[in-house]
Amino acid sequence: MATATERSARGVRPLERDDLPRVAALYEAVMRPDQAMRRPHLVQEFERLVLDQPWADPEVPSLVLAEGRRIRGFIASHVRRAHFDGEPLRLAYGGQFVTDEETSRKGLGALLLRRFMGGPQDLTLTDGATPVVQAMWERLGGDTVQLRSISWTRLLRPAGAVGGWALRRRGLFRTARAAAPALAVTDAALRPLMRPRAAGSLRETELEPATVVEALAPLVEWARLVPDYDEPFLRWLFSEMAGVTERGTLVRRALHREDELAGWYVAYLNPGGIGQVLQVAAARQYAGAVLDRLIEHAWSNGTAALQGRLEPLLFEPTAARRAVLRFSERVLVHSRDPEITRAVHAGEAYLTRMDGEWWVGTHLKPETPGASTP
Repeated sequence: MATATERSARGVRPLERDDLPRVAALYEAVMRPDQAMRRPHLVQEFERLVLDQPWADPEVPSLVLAEGRRIRGFIASHVRRAHFDGEPLRLAYGGQFVTDEETSRKGLGALLLRRFMGGPQDLTLTDGATPVVQAMWERLGGDTVQLRSISWTRLLRPAGAVGGWALRRRGLFRTARAAAPALAVTDAALRPLMRPRAAGSLRETELEPATVVEALAPLVEWARLVPDYDEPFLRWLFSEMAGVTERGTLVRRALHREDELAGWYVAYLNPGGIGQVLQVAAARQYAGAVLDRLIEHAWSNGTAALQGRLEPLLFEPTAARRAVLRFSERVLVHSRDPEITRAVHAGEAYLTRMDGEWWVGTHLKPETPGASTP
């Protein structure tokens, strides 16, 4: 007779479109257990992100742990394309990984993760994993990329950034709003000390998908592993990222010195709050100048602090610009090819927050009063 674990393993199967309402209900129950209100847009959001995105791949599907019609676990598959030493690779980022209380208590979520990591993709990754997922991932043969798990923060309005963050973290949202004027006065006094360096005479244009497709590989010629973007995917990606307004306003700028492309940045700017950097690409000699322009943009926009992941290209430029480093979001990888894994650990992969599931805002969207998810 089959054990409970064996029966559960047989219940792991690819996500079907009809599963989405129950997946959304499970996600809400796990991520927002104290909220009575539901967000009906989650069904459409999951549909766009994992089933209808341009690079969706039926060979690397999102997975559910099903018991009859009941969905007890879910892991989303965000498939991406890249090149490694010129050869095509298929990447799978695992995100929105949730299981119900009983499944979690029995440790059966590992069945979902093991099946996902064992798929045909060349490289499996996740950004921002919890300690529980990290432990599970490492037991299944994956690695934590320590360097990529470090973030940098450039304070622009330190009183507003640190004070507001501390109050909101304690759930004191009204106190944070009430304290905002006093924090602003403090930041005004500190303004001369926090002003960023001049960004120089780079000409700025809107970053277009065609520019990224044509110019990325030459700009990051040092990297062995590079995303293999195409224009339809980038148009979809930029549109989806712009829709996550809870993170701020998405800006994407290409920077030029005379007729030469110096690089670009993609970031969320957030007046009075924390801006988040998704991608910086630049020729090495222009990396500092591109970062200066991004910091200056955030400063003029009123953003209180700018955060990003410590990518290899930014090691020296961030250190020279008074950025604070800390261990934050855990980046996990797994590959059957040890050379691919070694390249990621060695900083020879150009993979940014824009490439995975980091920016996805399913857990950030506000609830809709009176709505319910079936």
